[in-house]
Order: sequence, then structure tokens, then C-alpha cells
Amino acid sequence: MSRTSRLALIIGVAVSGGITALVVGLSLLADAVESDQVGKEKKCCWKKGVTPASLSRKLGIRVPNEATDRRAALKSGSRYDTALLVFTLPSGEAKKYVATMKPSSEVMVPNKHPRKAGYQPTAPYGRLHLPEPETLTKGLRMTSLCPDSMPLDEIDEEPTGLKRLRHCIHLFTHEYEPGTTRFYIRSDIE
Repeated sequence: MSRTSRLALIIGVAVSGGITALVVGLSLLADAVESDQVGKEKKCCWKKGVTPASLSRKLGIRVPNEATDRRAALKSGSRYDTALLVFTLPSGEAKKYVATMKPSSEVMVPNKHPRKAGYQPTAPYGRLHLPEPETLTKGLRMTSLCPDSMPLDEIDEEPTGLKRLRHCIHLFTHEYEPGTTRFYIRSDIE
């Protein structure tokens, strides 16, 4: 290889390495900016004064009188708001309540594909000092319900909470200790 060819090769490698370093640097900077933005988004926009009673009315969900440890949060977003509603019932009462919430044909399933520890959705239950239900497996059941998910004639025949439901919800039940079940309800409101 001639001297000129070697010099051209060295310059080409140096330029290529510089471009690679620039691309890597810009990528890392973009990730840092995006991560910072996601962090701000998770902390931002939580409405003050939201109560379990006001949020249950907004969603069209009846919270049983015997429910304890009631918690609620509402996060405003540019595209939609995210509602978080939580309450606890004795497990026997929880089964009866679930039966009134969903059609008998709707099945609550276990979490066979849990999110990894540290999972943080945009509107985390951590705001209410609780673990994310998507990370739980033992004692967890889940389903999604929408007010328009069944024909009206079927809703009229069954005593379901779907008659009152105003928004689609993700419903999680977690028997976190024997005899005690926590309800996690998340709804994205457009």
C-alpha cells in the first residue's frame, strides 16, 4: 500500500471515529433530555383536592360503604387525564363487589407477565404510596372494563356496575394478605 493510500486510510478512520463519537454523544444527550422530561412528566400536573368520593363519581364507580384505606389521585395531561382510585375490602366482600362490577362472562386473569421491579408508568400508584399492580403476581387478578363493552340488553339483564361506568377502566384486585383485598382502578379520561 502506498504512503498516500495509508494516509487516506488513517484520515478516513479518524473522521469516521469522530463522526461515531459525535453520534454517540448526541444520542446520550438526547436520552438524558428525554429521561429528564419523563421525570418531570411523572412529577407534574397532579390535581389538588381530589378525593376518592369525587373521583368515584367522575368515573361512575360505586365504592362500597365498608371500603377502607380509600385513596385517589388525578393527573392532568395534554392528551388525557389519568385517574387512580384505590380502596380495600375484606376478601369475601371483594368477590361480591367484583361480581357487581363486571358481566359474568368477563374473566379476571392473573398477571402472568408482570412488569419488572422499578416499573414506573406515567401516572404511578407510587403517588399514593403503593406498589404498581402491574408488578405484582401473587394474589393479583386483573381485567379491563368499558361502559360500551357489552350490548345494552345484556347490561340491563345483569346487575353490573357497567350501567354507571362513565370511562373505561383497568381493574386490579390484589389479595395482599389473607382475607384482605385491595382494588386498584386506573382510567385514562379523554
